[in-house]
Amino acid sequence: MNQKRVSDAGFTLIEVMVAMIVMGVIGLLAWRGMDTMLRSKENIEGRAKQDAVYFQLVRQFERDCQEMITGTQLTVPPYSAGIKNIWWLRRYSETKQTSWVIVGYGITPTGLQRWISRPLANKSDALAIWQPLVRDPDLASSEIKVTLELPDIISQQANVITNTPPPGKGSDTPLLAGFNMRWGIKNTPFPITRSCLAGTSL
Repeated sequence: MNQKRVSDAGFTLIEVMVAMIVMGVIGLLAWRGMDTMLRSKENIEGRAKQDAVYFQLVRQFERDCQEMITGTQLTVPPYSAGIKNIWWLRRYSETKQTSWVIVGYGITPTGLQRWISRPLANKSDALAIWQPLVRDPDLASSEIKVTLELPDIISQQANVITNTPPPGKGSDTPLLAGFNMRWGIKNTPFPITRSCLAGTSL
């Protein structure tokens, strides 16, 4: 009696196609997971860099507050506030001789900028730069350089805090006490807010 030998059968075309589809789905899911992980890493790193810049802004603003001149040592207003910009005089003591600098914060088409003048050792130099800024705070000066620029900060609100001068001083001009600052961040509902009193900050 002859017996038929049944040869070992391989995979059918349908089985191969199903296996390829399953492998394709697994590969797609793995790629999506990897892509999500890489995007999350990029977002975290970007946010960390952004937070570092904001921290730099806050620290610089606090330092400018601590060195703010509140009196009338130059017989001119110690601050000048406009619609876009705010300026004030501060001490500069990184050299052996204490001098003044003019510092400002303002909104430009490229975002928030911080400006500072060169050290001003005498009254005539200080007044030459300061008086035009007092007349029009929203105009820039060629004597002022940019030291910080934040494109993501798109608005600034500055409220000046003043004190009534002591009686008998011969002037009714309020004395500068500090500022309340509010900076709006692009695509973020929560602004950066800082309060500054001369010689300190909150």
